[in-house]
Amino acid sequence: MNKILNYINFKSIDVSVRYLSISAFFTGIGLGYFFTLIVILLKHNNYSESTIGIIAAFFSFGLMSSGFIVARVLDRFGLYQTMLYSLSIQTLMIMIMFSFFYPIVIAIAHLVMGILGGIMRMTMDTWVNIVSDNKNRGKAIGLYNSAISIGFALGPLFVGLFGVNGFFPIILAISLMAIRTPAIIIIKKHVESVKIPRLKKKFNFSLFKIAPFIFLAIFIGGANDTTFGALFPAYLINELFSDKTIGYLYFVGAFGGVISQPFIGALTDKINKRNFIIILLTFHLVWPILLNNFVFINTILFFSVIIWGVASVSLY
Repeated sequence: MNKILNYINFKSIDVSVRYLSISAFFTGIGLGYFFTLIVILLKHNNYSESTIGIIAAFFSFGLMSSGFIVARVLDRFGLYQTMLYSLSIQTLMIMIMFSFFYPIVIAIAHLVMGILGGIMRMTMDTWVNIVSDNKNRGKAIGLYNSAISIGFALGPLFVGLFGVNGFFPIILAISLMAIRTPAIIIIKKHVESVKIPRLKKKFNFSLFKIAPFIFLAIFIGGANDTTFGALFPAYLINELFSDKTIGYLYFVGAFGGVISQPFIGALTDKINKRNFIIILLTFHLVWPILLNNFVFINTILFFSVIIWGVASVSLY
């Protein structure tokens, strides 16, 4: 019991990481809600799955592209301004999307959000590693990742609670994203206390040669997660599920992935990690087969999305 209490005692974690985790929590809620809402609204406006998929691909391309510019952005603006501008512009993009609800506008806004989201994610990951040491790094990363993952899981729950009809869901989506900007301003002194070292501006492609399997696993897992987020709501709408049910299913899957992590972490200490990655990738093949063949059996339906949540969060 003392070991457990000592582990959950977060006093050893740098105070800036604790504040960062609060910001990450709101980021997770805002993005989790927005991504679920936008797909359902696109589907209700009679846009095809191919259009929805292309829009989602713009966000993914933005994420990929951010790795090539993050070092230059941090050198130019510093940590605080980078985070402040990224959060504010992301909120602006969402306002533009809902004001001009056309595929080309939504796709370009997704691209911008992807670039800024990638910069934010890499910046926050770097932050956690810099202010931690080998004695508390795992705990710090666990706190930060749990905060953003729990937030992302809670986002779709709002769809289940409030649906997607009327102006309230749009106002809620904008508000959940906008609240992150004052949150960063409040913790400004903690952000500015973190000194990010100068990063290499040249991308090192030799990593692909060193660990090709890891990059393959990341690629497959990322493609799977992106596809799920973009097309899962559309698929269930085609099967005549209600918007609220979609939100609840998304929440159950993501939350199942989050709460399983202590057990997954313990398991990875006992078995070969490469074999475990293969198992997780296999799960990514199993759950869509279950979903496609047993979509109207509630127990299997919920089981399939839980498998997705566990496999996705664990692979990350």
